[in-house]
Amino acid sequence: AGVFWVGTLARSKKGKPVAPRGSYKTLNALMRHIRNSAGITVGGSGDKKALAQVGYFHGYKGYRYSGSPTRQIPYAEFRELRAVMEFDTRLKALLYPILMWTEMTMKNLALVEILEATDSSALSDVYAKLMPGTKRGKRRGKLEVIHASNSTLLSSYRRNNAIVRHYYDSPHEAVPVWGLMEVISLGHFARFLEQLSDTVLNRIAACWGLQRRYGELVPHLVFALTDLRNSVAHNGSVFDTRFATGSIRRQVKQLLESETGFPAGVRAKFDTITDYFVLIIYLAYGLGMPKRECRSLIRQYSVLTDDLHARVPLRVFNTIVHTDNRTKVRALKDWVISR
Repeated sequence: AGVFWVGTLARSKKGKPVAPRGSYKTLNALMRHIRNSAGITVGGSGDKKALAQVGYFHGYKGYRYSGSPTRQIPYAEFRELRAVMEFDTRLKALLYPILMWTEMTMKNLALVEILEATDSSALSDVYAKLMPGTKRGKRRGKLEVIHASNSTLLSSYRRNNAIVRHYYDSPHEAVPVWGLMEVISLGHFARFLEQLSDTVLNRIAACWGLQRRYGELVPHLVFALTDLRNSVAHNGSVFDTRFATGSIRRQVKQLLESETGFPAGVRAKFDTITDYFVLIIYLAYGLGMPKRECRSLIRQYSVLTDDLHARVPLRVFNTIVHTDNRTKVRALKDWVISR
């Protein structure tokens, strides 16, 4: 039902219409389907061109819901869906540079502490001296991280990564810990951190601009960014946090609320992109991003959300960004100014 085909439909033995192989839906048929099935006003050359550009499945179907396919966004007109798509595109353009910078800086600063704590660049020394085998998964967890690191290095060698090949092809050489940091994913980095001793994690927390007592949260802060980073890097949708594959630690939420000064009753639930943005700015400032750049990013984010608010009905905006957006962004701005 609701599927439109070009040409005359054949009939099955039971008399039901059967779509012939190789048939396709025209743009006019797709627009008619959108009007009839979803009650969304769509028509004219502008909407037709936009639908052709974004695609029915990637564009219309992908932005028809927020978070879950069961949570339909209450669009009345196709132009509202186009506004959400543009918001998502501009959001990724804003987040990509800062996420890449944050990832690189977290790895580099953590590397400094790991090298100093080990007094060696050899991975074997890091595993022996800094990973006690008593953390998550205990001995098995440590071995899984070592195995994953070796697999990553082997894969990089096969892809002719210059750094990895240099060390593997040199007699009596081994890939140093900083070589591993060059090729591991953000998720692998978080699992690597998770196996480090509390003493080293406290040192990393301090160099990231956190209080040392938050050392145990260091890997979980990285985990919190991993899904978003991957979605932005691979051009997935981010406006509704559908990228999240797991829950964020309660302690991370509480840290964000208390550190950035969320008003009483306002919670970091990570069910909207605003909470992720607050976390990014919080980490970036601690990692050394200048205050003026943080304030500039906050202004740009405010412009994006205000523009979406102006282009779509409140029922659509609140489904995506939620009503506490301005409160959280204002608290973040005040926090940065007060540093």
